Amino acid sequence: MALVGGEVVVATPTGYCIDQRTSRPSSGFVVMAGCALVSDEQSMPSVDGLLTVQVGDADTALVAADEVALRSLLATAQGAAVLSPNGDPTAIEIDRLENRDGVVYVHFLDTAAPPVDGLEQLEWRAFFDLGSRLATVTVRGFDRAPIDTDQGLLLLRRAVATIRDANGA
Repeated sequence: MALVGGEVVVATPTGYCIDQRTSRPSSGFVVMAGCALVSDEQSMPSVDGLLTVQVGDADTALVAADEVALRSLLATAQGAAVLSPNGDPTAIEIDRLENRDGVVYVHFLDTAAPPVDGLEQLEWRAFFDLGSRLATVTVRGFDRAPIDTDQGLLLLRRAVATIRDANGA
């Protein structure tokens, strides 16, 4: 799916399809889930979750300039507020933070109500640059099929790699 006027392309990991109804390409927002859940295809991924992608405005890239600084910021109350959908840092409990190859990964528990009913409260998120834009990818499992930490991180890394490859990054 082309986003923000075609400047960015989002491709999906194997078994995932883009939810055409909830994605907002002109706003740089994409939702992905198992193909059988959001399309006419019947395939499902080996790790079943909900992925979102948000691509920021031009000139918002900041990870490549200092990924260690971003990782350090996310470890603070201010960073927890960034991770929280309602800006409440007390709702976020960070379990793991790491940076590698121009990507900052964070795994955390969001004790607030999930953004969509049926999602688990654990979330994996990646921050990385796509050209001049900051991009984030999130992964959440479903209450019916929680994702373990290693599987979630592997899925997140695959999603980031797929999107980077689609953009020649």
